[in-house]
Amino acid sequence: MLLGIPSDVKRVFEPIIRDLSKPIARALAPMVLAFLLAPHYRRLKTIAGMVFGHRVHVGTISRRLVNPLWKTRDWYCNLFQSTLRKTNKFEKSFSKGRKRKFLLIVDSTFHSSLGMVMQNLMETSTRKDSRRRNTKQHVFVMGVLISETGVRIPLPRRSYYTRQYCKDHKKKYRTQADLAAMMIHDVMLPEDVDVTVIYDSAFDAEQIHKECRKRGFREVFPLDPNRNLASGELPNSPPKEASPVVQSTLDWDEKEFKKLELEVGNEDFVSLRRRHVDNLRVKKTFRRYMILARCVAVSKLGACLVVASYKENPSIELLAGQSSDWRAYREELAKRRKKDNKKPSRWHGKVLVCTDTKATARQVVEWYELRWQIEIFFRELKSRMQLGCYVLMKFEAVERYLDLLMMGFLLLERQRLSDLESTAALPEQGDPIHHWRTTDRLRALERSVQKMNIDFTRDRMKTKRGQKELLEALENQLIQVA
Repeated sequence: MLLGIPSDVKRVFEPIIRDLSKPIARALAPMVLAFLLAPHYRRLKTIAGMVFGHRVHVGTISRRLVNPLWKTRDWYCNLFQSTLRKTNKFEKSFSKGRKRKFLLIVDSTFHSSLGMVMQNLMETSTRKDSRRRNTKQHVFVMGVLISETGVRIPLPRRSYYTRQYCKDHKKKYRTQADLAAMMIHDVMLPEDVDVTVIYDSAFDAEQIHKECRKRGFREVFPLDPNRNLASGELPNSPPKEASPVVQSTLDWDEKEFKKLELEVGNEDFVSLRRRHVDNLRVKKTFRRYMILARCVAVSKLGACLVVASYKENPSIELLAGQSSDWRAYREELAKRRKKDNKKPSRWHGKVLVCTDTKATARQVVEWYELRWQIEIFFRELKSRMQLGCYVLMKFEAVERYLDLLMMGFLLLERQRLSDLESTAALPEQGDPIHHWRTTDRLRALERSVQKMNIDFTRDRMKTKRGQKELLEALENQLIQVA
């Protein structure tokens, strides 16, 4: 696979490897490239074949993943800050002194495993049948920072440790909400940035709200049906008993609801999306909402903009007795029964809250739509970059495996940013560079590696000594099928 390392890849890793020992500095970039370009279905054997040229070196990969000197999270933090500085420098030339808009999306991702001896597995479901195995998963709290030009920069991951794992390894136990709050607290951003933090109702927690208020970040999330109205506009105002905010929106006058139609041509935040070129047609991107926003005092949040929204799904066929009118689905908004979630419904209701009372209902809806970008990131990480292929017993090895994959993801984003810098202009809607996702960037990386291999071969073929070096390099890169 590799007869050398492309020069653009070397430049990305240069700030990290300059302070590392020579063996680690020599191995880091090839390891990341091997994790990116290893063929399906990935195992340590195939990765070893990409790095060393022979699958017998699989033990070396395993030792690196459990080696405490491989401080992959620290290296990723340095690479994250380097990418953020590079993005900031590029975008400042177009901002003209105004505040740039950044998104910070937070969510958890799970990786289920049938292995019962893996460390730090959280039991997420219990089987009634004793003959069937319970579902156990590794949990990671992740965040994605999306810049104004659509550059996706994953935040350094936070691993969730179970109580038993913390007890065995003398670690402090933290909930997923605690980890998300730490992530928001630690991220270092430029001063000229307006940040909107987006998450789902699972992260509607006091510690997260506290960190966002401290840093002046705007929050957008779906409101928990149990949260009550407050007696005052301050966050510490006492709540009103038996007055759920979600339930109260059912009393809002239906005549005040406005229709909101969004499609790729009229979205305000379209530059923050990554859409495949085939999905840029109006038919693919059209969405219809019925929305109404009011400023409401919410318990433990203070004065907020609450948006009651109903989204139409025209692909749902109506059952006997069902109506196509959105008003018929208002009563379902406050239901929480799981069995109701599986019923086909033409209109889906959701109550969103924004801590910025100066925002508009349309902005809140568009902001929350962008939460799906972290789901796309999870899908690319698990499928195209094969996060779900690991079979590792020690959880430290799993963490290093994930860090190396995220370094690879950041490498692809750095190459996209370099392409943006070479054009010296912001990407326009319809421009291929605007919609490139992981698969497109991997193909570009493969072309870069192939070009380097061809150039290496051409140079060595000019002399007899070069031909000998080429044969030796090819013999060392012999790959055996695992």
